[in-house]
Amino acid sequence: MFAKIFKRVSIQAFIASFFLCFFANLFVIYCTSLGTIKQEAFLKTLGFSFLFIVITILVPLSENKKLNAKFGAIHLLSFPLAILLFNQEGTLDLRRGLIGLFLLIALNVYTRDLKQKQPIKEIFLLSVLITSISFFNYNFVLFYTVPFLFFIEPQYRRLKNGIILITGIVCTAQFLMVCSYFLTGHFFYKSNNLSTIDFQVSETLWLIAINGSVLTAFFFRSAQYKNTLGKNGVFRAFQFMFIWLIISILFRYLNLYHGNERWLLSFIPTAFFLGFGLEYLKNNLIKNLFILAIIIIAVYFRLHQYNLIPF
Repeated sequence: MFAKIFKRVSIQAFIASFFLCFFANLFVIYCTSLGTIKQEAFLKTLGFSFLFIVITILVPLSENKKLNAKFGAIHLLSFPLAILLFNQEGTLDLRRGLIGLFLLIALNVYTRDLKQKQPIKEIFLLSVLITSISFFNYNFVLFYTVPFLFFIEPQYRRLKNGIILITGIVCTAQFLMVCSYFLTGHFFYKSNNLSTIDFQVSETLWLIAINGSVLTAFFFRSAQYKNTLGKNGVFRAFQFMFIWLIISILFRYLNLYHGNERWLLSFIPTAFFLGFGLEYLKNNLIKNLFILAIIIIAVYFRLHQYNLIPF
């Protein structure tokens, strides 16, 4: 069933992914609102579902600048599953949405095919994007690890690349400080206490998903994916997502968030590696049973957590 639908990127797979995202989001809202769904929440769910489809498309596009038939399809399945497993501790707002969007754009920039050229434009754009999200929370400077990876490769270890990186950081920081001053009267961004769900949400399911993603990142190498690792875009996508995953874990356990967002940063990289974990299961029957088991366990866990079932 699932293995057949998500074997290749197709219209059928996109439609199935959208409805899986929609029902997963609707179920989460049903649980967090204690069994009631208002019209506003229903419409919001539609919007979120389209958003997740866009995110899913951006990930495989960053690997090869085109939809990779195999892995694009499996990510269309892994993202809806991640919604059910995710530790729902807060609501999505403009700031959080911009941070996620900027990181996805940074992923796309980092995975460009350089064709033996110096990554001057890429380094500058990465410095702008990472400085922009660091303005909201200075702990995001950890993502400067990504542009610094260029300097590991001898052909990119140039003084002008370092100057471009520093220039991008300084200019972007100054621009944001000036804009902030004119809008708020303060040079530096002041974090607000964003709305969160009024429940002590258990992290058990998401911790299992995180640990599985880390193991997948360390040990999993599909033959098809391994054959394309020679292409910079594919290898860099894997690098970027692994760094993103590790940083999200550091944010949680070093309490680097501003507000109650404990695992928000981990959603996209975890869904990414969950897809590769599913792809490891070659037998379609076992894969379908495993996916059904994830859905059943996640649904039961959420219903029990919010006291919507008595057992």
